[in-house]
Amino acid sequence: IAESIQDALISMNPKLLHQTMFGSLHEEKIPEERMDDAQRVLARMNLNMSKMHPVTISYFSDSLVLSAEADDVIASQTILELLAKLSIKLWDEHSLLIRGGVTLGKLVHIENGPLFGPAMNRAYYLESSEAETPRIIFDKHCIEAFRTIHTFEVLEPLIEEDEKYRYISLSACFRYITTSSSLAYSDSEQLRNIQRAEAEVLSKIQEIIASSPPQRVKEKYEWLNTETQKILSN
Repeated sequence: IAESIQDALISMNPKLLHQTMFGSLHEEKIPEERMDDAQRVLARMNLNMSKMHPVTISYFSDSLVLSAEADDVIASQTILELLAKLSIKLWDEHSLLIRGGVTLGKLVHIENGPLFGPAMNRAYYLESSEAETPRIIFDKHCIEAFRTIHTFEVLEPLIEEDEKYRYISLSACFRYITTSSSLAYSDSEQLRNIQRAEAEVLSKIQEIIASSPPQRVKEKYEWLNTETQKILSN
């Protein structure tokens, strides 16, 4: 387990996340002799997009913090897509689940530097005290702000809700990536791998439940099982 967590934390390294944040290659469609050139073009594109629409990333212990300027639509919506891709990656490769909070507010966040402010305190509270189950929940005023922007419509399949919160769950991440993201319209190995993981998600969850984990852990997977069945049936 410790090795899996270590590998997962390495995959969340800010440098690695920035390298593919705004785009990735369909490597199976690129001739081998042109791969180096394609990778350089992708690196330049991601670098330029990161400069125009910066997303600041920090991680410590087993926590990841991402932030962007509230009025930068591309950066803020990129964070949500990154959360979807990261949720799937951690589940498929490491059988790990994400829990978190998304809010809108004042924040000082410098990569490899200070991180503080009311928004950080609120996001931590949402994650630690309100999320309870493996999901990423939104503050009401934050999701309302997102929904005033017409391009957010593309991201709606990523959002579920209960009587109290809007939130992102693992099964909603699969739904968004395979039906609404730019990747959904590609014929790529990356998409096929995600579709394979989606087809296996329910049996994998039920296998974990059947292994008799501690009751507190079992309850979280039982919630995820119900959530996944609900989304798959729609």
